[in-house]
Amino acid sequence: MIRFARSIAREAGDLLLDFHRSRSETSVSYKGPKDMVTAADSKAQELLIRRIREAYPEDGIVAEEEGGTIEGGAGVWHVDPLDGTTNFLHRFPLFAVSVARTIHGELQLGVVHVPVLERTYSAEAGRGCTCNGERIRVSDVRDPLRSLVATGFACVRSNLPEDGVPYFESVVRRVQGIRRGGSAAIDLAFTAEGRLDGFWEMNLNGWDVLAGILLVREAGGVVTDFLGGGAMVSRKEIVAGNRSIHAFLLERIQKTARRLGRKLEPEG
Repeated sequence: MIRFARSIAREAGDLLLDFHRSRSETSVSYKGPKDMVTAADSKAQELLIRRIREAYPEDGIVAEEEGGTIEGGAGVWHVDPLDGTTNFLHRFPLFAVSVARTIHGELQLGVVHVPVLERTYSAEAGRGCTCNGERIRVSDVRDPLRSLVATGFACVRSNLPEDGVPYFESVVRRVQGIRRGGSAAIDLAFTAEGRLDGFWEMNLNGWDVLAGILLVREAGGVVTDFLGGGAMVSRKEIVAGNRSIHAFLLERIQKTARRLGRKLEPEG
């Protein structure tokens, strides 16, 4: 099954590359004021859904674009056909295909494929994490002042009651550097690989992060919500990293949340 997931992610990635390299005008529609869907999104999603339905017809599918939700059994595929749409439209080469499968709600496998870099990150629960077949691990950086971390900001910000800017301000002077790459899936893959020491973001969906969550965990890292718990998808927030940098980021986020008057309370 992991070989299948890698295969379809790469196939969708090849399709995205064809669009990316063609330099032809890409048709764009809008789900919201700044939330874009390209022809590439739609074509890649159609391909992924078709392949999954052919191989695993009993499984459910949850994909980002319209028409991507298909009811099924205990196995569910979570698909983002193009993570980094704004990058893609501007020909900025950081975009990815993200594919994860859960079984009875538990993460079973995850794949993040970065077409331009020709790198495929994959993980199976309990079996470690690889990039292009080579085992990878999170970094061993402990000092925040020597760390490189990443974050992101929602593409649709105008109506959000809260955005990531105050958290950015709380972290930026206490680390060596912050990157904003524009793809949560890639940020999590880079964290699993040790290229980044940590990552946090809010206003994300399951298809954005589920594959990356498993990558980081299986690479020896820690992934939580802003409370330090496991409700990343339902709370739409994530903190990831090696153990030391995750703890640092979580402390900064929680301190900032208290200053903003945001109540960090468990659901229910």
